[in-house]
Amino acid sequence: MEIIIYDHQIEAINRNKKENYADSIVYKDKDGLHQIDLDICAENYNFKMNRNRGSCIGERNILEGYFLLYTSGIPTKIVFERFFVSNLFFHHLLSGFRGERFLKFQKLLSETKYTTYDLT
Repeated sequence: MEIIIYDHQIEAINRNKKENYADSIVYKDKDGLHQIDLDICAENYNFKMNRNRGSCIGERNILEGYFLLYTSGIPTKIVFERFFVSNLFFHHLLSGFRGERFLKFQKLLSETKYTTYDLT
């Protein structure tokens, strides 16, 4: 079981440049804004993989279009749906076709100190 959010719900990826000074992913759902702390994801991933330290926060699969982050309690799955996302009328952090959005998200994560394990 996991929490599922969709890529068009992602509002920001903080890279020690925002007001909270923490590496995090901010997303919006029907209950408002939520934050995924990437430090906690790294701790959980290291614990699951029986490692002392590391910067990996989860797994990714471009063929199936998702990132699985090891958030506390229940993991969070960021799903990239097949439709085209436009910035024409709404502001979306990620726009374009599924593969483009996936790679943009991966690039934004790479600008933090964290990585994800490739399952493909």
